Amino acid sequence: MSEKVKKERKFKSYETQKKIWAFIFLAPWLLGFVGLFMIPMLTSFRYSFYHLLSTVDEGLVLTWVGFDNYYNALQVEAIGNTFFKAELLATLSEVAINIPVIIIFSLFIAVILNAEFKGRAIVRAIFFIPVILNSTAVVFALSSGEAMSGILSGDAGLGKVFDLENYLLRAGLTGNMVGFINYLISRIYSILALAGVPILLFLASIQSIPRHLYEAAEIEGSTQYEMFWLITLPNVKPHLLTVAIFILIDTFISSPLSTYIDGLRRTQWGLRAAMSWLYVVVVALILIILLAINKIFKWGESHYD
Repeated sequence: MSEKVKKERKFKSYETQKKIWAFIFLAPWLLGFVGLFMIPMLTSFRYSFYHLLSTVDEGLVLTWVGFDNYYNALQVEAIGNTFFKAELLATLSEVAINIPVIIIFSLFIAVILNAEFKGRAIVRAIFFIPVILNSTAVVFALSSGEAMSGILSGDAGLGKVFDLENYLLRAGLTGNMVGFINYLISRIYSILALAGVPILLFLASIQSIPRHLYEAAEIEGSTQYEMFWLITLPNVKPHLLTVAIFILIDTFISSPLSTYIDGLRRTQWGLRAAMSWLYVVVVALILIILLAINKIFKWGESHYD
């Protein structure tokens, strides 16, 4: 048997082993989904086409309303002065900003934390603290002060430490770009709270890159900038989709949408089910877009299988 045939058989065997182990690790989730979540999800989907009333004697009384619940969710129903559609669009705009910004920020911090310096373990722990303390009270306490934006704008009562807006305008940036940068600065605490796990994922990915690649690059005289673009970035690309999905889910979980749906009257079960399914459909569509982008740019292909 030729050496080429042996290598092909070995590779196929390795691919088969990966599929088997993938199924083994997914089996608990699949069993839990089928046994615990599938029936309630299908029931919720059915209820989204009905108006439900709860009575003592007859239990649930269902009245078919078709797509009225979906229409009311997007056009009519409001809690206070806020519409479900407005909250959904606000969350979508936040997702569009969070995914690229947190990916870039997390990768940048992961590269820094991978370097050798004193106190590296403490610095790593500091970046992960927001994940450990990710409660509503802590997030509100951190974000409500807006200390960073206040110092840069001079509104914090401490005087203007650095006129960032004027500096960026003098550097040739447009007003829209400066406004966007100021917006990101005002959200620095929420970005830090969402970036903890992505930083760890990127850091683990960077540390899995064979060290001899960097050693060979250093011998050839490559700069840190060149090693990042030619070694680090190509090898962390397979993890971009995982990080993007985590940011997507975390953004939706921390958005006001869930609180909005829970704020409906308990008798509006059909409407709440319709809103929940609109929530699910939007997340699914974004996941499909991310998968398509991943497929087009071939980010999922690993350099070291």
